[in-house]
Amino acid sequence: MLDLNQMSVFIRVVQEGSFTGAAKALGIPKSRVSRMITDLEDKLSVRLLERTTREVHATDVGLQYYTEYKPLFEEITDIHSRISDHQSEPSGLLRIAAPVGFALDIMGKWMAEFKSQYPKIDIELNFSDNELNLVRDGFDLAFAFGHLEDSSLIARKFDDSDPVLLATPGFIQQHNPITHPNQLNELPWIVTGTRNGYTHASIFKNKNTGEVVEVDHGEAVMVNHHQVALHHILASQGVSLAVTLFTFEHIYNGELEVLLPEWEVIQEPLYLVFPSGRHQAKKVRAFIDFFMEKSDSINVLMDQMNDLSPEDRGKFLHEHLENVVKK
Repeated sequence: MLDLNQMSVFIRVVQEGSFTGAAKALGIPKSRVSRMITDLEDKLSVRLLERTTREVHATDVGLQYYTEYKPLFEEITDIHSRISDHQSEPSGLLRIAAPVGFALDIMGKWMAEFKSQYPKIDIELNFSDNELNLVRDGFDLAFAFGHLEDSSLIARKFDDSDPVLLATPGFIQQHNPITHPNQLNELPWIVTGTRNGYTHASIFKNKNTGEVVEVDHGEAVMVNHHQVALHHILASQGVSLAVTLFTFEHIYNGELEVLLPEWEVIQEPLYLVFPSGRHQAKKVRAFIDFFMEKSDSINVLMDQMNDLSPEDRGKFLHEHLENVVKK
């Protein structure tokens, strides 16, 4: 017979990586946790966990069981919660992972707004440049750069806007007119890394001719956080590649200018990833929908402003920015 208590304990043990951690999180004795796992393994006639003196890891079968069952368990829990509480609000703990460089002010605003909109969802954020196993480390979803090798994950492209090359008007005035990517080899750069030892590629493709140029840029500053990099860019210390999602305010209030607009930058996209499964917990669906709507609103704003003069862009931004960012 299906025992939801056993399965909830199994999920917590995988997430915590130990019986002790699971027992503490659940508020039950460690001996009870161990007994419930053993009973579940006996019922399934498989070994779900490998035990050592220090930690516990899911076996291959256990990891498959966790991946396929966790969304179903959360859906069942959500149904019970809605019926018993006579409400339809998403609830439960939502664990989210993201690169350090993504821990920006704009995400902080959005997370605070998300929590206000869904007060019954508890949030745990983990910003790290270390490689994570989404399932084994117990995360519900993550933001990640680049294409995924793990076929058990679903990826939704979070930011569809192309990266742009930026500099301040003051920096541009100090150098010759920049008309071709080859000139960028001689300029100082503010380079933003996204994980350990990794930086964005600097490959430019002409939108009209198809010419491709790879820039071997010199690094005046290298940093793994977009917000810190932005301070250096605004101080006129170099050119930098950035996505409009993080810099559109500064572009359209005139603090930054887009260089070489007829060239596109070939770069790894930003994805929102989550484990596959027929069912998604309501809290996960709520988060995905919320953040995709925010990203889409920024892209719509950018499209609306592309044909405006710098003066009109500033006016348009002033009138619409608060609604777009804090809507």
